[in-house]
Amino acid sequence: MRRIATVCSLIGVLLAATPLAAQDSSSAAGTGSEQKAPRRLLVVLEKGGLAPYSTDEMIILRRSFLTALADRDDAPTAIDFGSRPFPGSIGDRNKVARAAGADCWMVLRISGLGGSPSLNVQSYDLLYNLKTLDFSASRSEGFVMADIFRERWDDVIPSLLKKYPPLVSHVYDRGPPAPVPLTLRAVPGTVITGLSSSPVRVGADGTATVSLPSPAPYSFRAAATGYLPVRMSVYLDGPTELRISQDRSPWLRLDAAFLDGFFPGAAATFSLPSLPFFARLGYTSFRAGIAVNQDQITVSLPLSQVTLLLGIYLSPEDAGVRWYTGLGPLLRVSLPPGGGLTVDALVPAGLQVVGGLEIPLFGKLRTFLEYAPTVYYTPQSDLFKASFGEGNGTSPYLVVSPKVAIQPVEMRIGLRMGL
Repeated sequence: MRRIATVCSLIGVLLAATPLAAQDSSSAAGTGSEQKAPRRLLVVLEKGGLAPYSTDEMIILRRSFLTALADRDDAPTAIDFGSRPFPGSIGDRNKVARAAGADCWMVLRISGLGGSPSLNVQSYDLLYNLKTLDFSASRSEGFVMADIFRERWDDVIPSLLKKYPPLVSHVYDRGPPAPVPLTLRAVPGTVITGLSSSPVRVGADGTATVSLPSPAPYSFRAAATGYLPVRMSVYLDGPTELRISQDRSPWLRLDAAFLDGFFPGAAATFSLPSLPFFARLGYTSFRAGIAVNQDQITVSLPLSQVTLLLGIYLSPEDAGVRWYTGLGPLLRVSLPPGGGLTVDALVPAGLQVVGGLEIPLFGKLRTFLEYAPTVYYTPQSDLFKASFGEGNGTSPYLVVSPKVAIQPVEMRIGLRMGL
C-alpha cells in the first residue's frame, strides 16, 4: 500500500508540473521569435452616384464586409467607422484614422445601378505615409440583400490582405519614417521620375542621391537618351545604393507580317534613339496568300509591293501600348511567268496612311497591329475593274473612281524585333 501511495504522489507531482513546463516552453518559444500583430484598419463604406441603397441597406453591406474581412486569415483588425461622413482630404482622413486608433484606412465607395454596381477602393498606410490602393471594380450582378452574408467581397479583400499583412511589433515603436539617402548609379544624364515632386538627374559621375522617408516602398522610372527606359521598385529600409541596368535602344527593327492576314511581308524600321521619328522600308509578296471569296483556298498573283513609310511614335518606348502613325508612298511591281520585272500597269503606285500600335511580349520582341488605308493610282481604271472577273465589278474592298482606287480597310499584323 505504501508503494501505491508513493506512485500516486509522484503522478500527482508530474501532472501538477506539466502545465508549468508547458508554460515555460511556450514562454521560451515566444522569446525566440518575434510576435506579429495584425494591422488596424479603419473601414469606411460610402454610397455614391446612382447607388439605390438606403441607409439601412448600407449598414447591412458594411456589416457584411466586416464579417467577410474577419473570416480571412491574417486579416487586419477592422475598426468600423459607422455611417458618419468621412473627410475628403487625405490629411483629414489620416487625423480621423489616428484618432480612432487605426494605422491604415480604406474607403469603399459603392456606386452605379443596383443591377451592376461599381466599387471604388482607396486606402492609405499611416505607418509608411503611402497611398496603397486606388482602383475600381465593376460587377455584372447586384447585391442580394436577402443573402448578403454569403458575400465574400473577393474583388476587394484579397488586395487589402496583400497590402496589410501582420507586422512585427517593433515596427510600431520605430516612430514615423525618417529621411535616408538613396544613391542611384546609372548612365550620366539619366532622368529619374517618381521618387520626388521634381525629376532627379544623374550627374557626370554616374550617380544621383535623393533623401527619402524610410522605411517605405518606392517605384521609379529611369530614362536616358539612347537607352531603353527602366522601371524599378525598391523597399527602402535605411541608406541604400542601387545600380540601374540600362540597355541601348535599338536603332533597327525587323518585321515579319501579314497584309490583311493573308499575304506575307517583311520590313526594316530605322530610328534615331534621341528622336521619336522613324523610317520604314517594307516588302509584301502576293505570290502566295489565302484566298477570300473565291473557290480555291490559296491565291497567287505575280505582284509585289514596296512601301516607304515616314512616321512618328506617339508614346514612350516603355509604354504598355506604344502608338505611332506615318505616311508614305508605295510601288507595285509585276513579275509575270516568262516575263521581266516591271512596274504594274494597272496599279503602279499609291499612298498609304498608317496608324499602329505595338505591344511588348518579352525582351525586345513586340507584336503590332496596323490600320493602313491606301489610295492607289489606276491609270487604266476600266482594265482594273475588269481584272476582278466578269460579274464581280469592283472588289468589295475597293472603291474605284476614275484614275483612283481607294482601299479604306487594310490591316497589317505581325511581330517586330529590335536589334
